[in-house]
Amino acid sequence: MGQNLRIMNDGLGNTIKLFLLWWFLYLATLVIGTILGRVFKNIEIMKWTMVASYLLITVLLFGKGYVKLSFGRIERGVVWSAVGMSVLMGAALVFVVCSVLFLLDVSPYYQGEELERRQRLFSGIAGALNACIFGPLIEEICFRGIVLDGLLKTRCRPWLAILISALLFALLHGLGANFVTALLFGILVGWLYWRTGSIIPGLIIHVTNNSLTAIDISNQTNTLYLIILVIGLVLLAYGVWWFWKKFTE
Repeated sequence: MGQNLRIMNDGLGNTIKLFLLWWFLYLATLVIGTILGRVFKNIEIMKWTMVASYLLITVLLFGKGYVKLSFGRIERGVVWSAVGMSVLMGAALVFVVCSVLFLLDVSPYYQGEELERRQRLFSGIAGALNACIFGPLIEEICFRGIVLDGLLKTRCRPWLAILISALLFALLHGLGANFVTALLFGILVGWLYWRTGSIIPGLIIHVTNNSLTAIDISNQTNTLYLIILVIGLVLLAYGVWWFWKKFTE
């Protein structure tokens, strides 16, 4: 009993250390990029600095073996099916979230000056790389590859480990509608990680979701939003059922 408790405490301690390391590197990236952007009065320098920093963070964490980029329990025969299903679920999430926000007349995630700032930050090649590739990658590395994986290895109940990692992920994305959607997203991809033992499905969903959110589907009729919502829910439910069926053990 004492041995198991010591092992669990050691695992939790390592998880906390890795999370703090990731957080430090993440904040350092933002600070350095912001300083360089203001010094040279060029936002492109800031964006490319973030690209380089995110890449270095990824190489460091994978190179040191802190996180593994593997297919886990996804067998070779279903790899491409899992990839396709992940893309489908990523698109379905966009359909569902956007439709619900518009039907409930909820304010967009960002407005005014904050919206303009983010549009400038994520425009161009560097901005697209940050928003659609490296941003999702380092977030999945942290919240699923480090936090969730570490909690599961400490014998934390799966539902609690998924919820904790999802809450931390949601807090990173702010409050309001952002928090709610990020929390639900974190629960979904956390469940997928628990089922498959791999960050790849969640990463593909994350990349797909971020890439498709740039599509403007505003100013549509409520009927069309309802149709989009139903389609999204059906596709999402099918994806969850597929992964549940394939990875029941």
